[in-house]
Amino acid sequence: MKKLLKYLFIVSVGLFLFGCDKPAPTELFDDSQDDLAEFEVLGKDINDEFYSNGFDTTGVTQDLHELPNLISLSGIKVTNIHKETDEFSFAQSIFFERAVKIFSPGGRFLGFRSITPGIVKFDNKIARTVPLIVRYRENGVLQDTTLGDKYTLFSGRHGNLDQFRYRHNSMMNFRLNFFGQEVSFDIPTPVEITGNVEMLGSRNHGDLRALLHWNRGNTPDITIIIGARVRDRGIVMPLYRIRTRDDGELLIPTRFIKEIPLQNFDRVVFTFIRRFESTHQDNRGNDLLVSSQSIHSIVVNLN
Repeated sequence: MKKLLKYLFIVSVGLFLFGCDKPAPTELFDDSQDDLAEFEVLGKDINDEFYSNGFDTTGVTQDLHELPNLISLSGIKVTNIHKETDEFSFAQSIFFERAVKIFSPGGRFLGFRSITPGIVKFDNKIARTVPLIVRYRENGVLQDTTLGDKYTLFSGRHGNLDQFRYRHNSMMNFRLNFFGQEVSFDIPTPVEITGNVEMLGSRNHGDLRALLHWNRGNTPDITIIIGARVRDRGIVMPLYRIRTRDDGELLIPTRFIKEIPLQNFDRVVFTFIRRFESTHQDNRGNDLLVSSQSIHSIVVNLN
């Protein structure tokens, strides 16, 4: 078992969880240095929906200020507190016009304008264009706006909207027809990931921690996102991102569970992500971040 006994807290996680403006990364490591795991603080303000972007179903944790042109394929499982698991397939592609910035009425920078430069296909399925919606709080009021459009395909157990299926441990094709010119390449997909969360100790004794297990796969490391559901708002905020070896086991120390303010959150979401990532270029020389991931999100009740 990876027991992460030593850790460096570069900045107080408690300050972050209550709205620290620029949290620094946090690293944990054990005495032997053999099982290195990096912990990084995510988000900036638990009261602002801008920092919640569906990471538990897309695997994307970057905010829109930093997000590059993106091509993303995901095979997703979500296990609820009743141990019921739903499966989904999701593909999206987002292209930005960096010369055009979008601001809120109060002057807050929300992101760059998104564009749809042609016809996009995933695995020979034509993607739909849908609005790229941003939600944010300004002067305490929840608002939303669109940055433009993005491409997407989606299907799930409760509805096969696009007849699109993510195929694990395979190759899936991406194709962009841009004013008669075509960009096309195959995207490898990883072995399906299946996680398990065992909560150890108790809140009353102050020793609550999480033992994580998953099946080993074909990547050198995996990413685990720890998020929490905001009480009375039904949204999940990403709190920590962990990068660790794909060796099947990780113990999350008590300190990190205790730092989650339970007066703000009622459930914790552990998201296991096995990902292949690469960079391609389109016909205009723009970088395309290509991300293909198997995702398993597990919801744990803290009440």
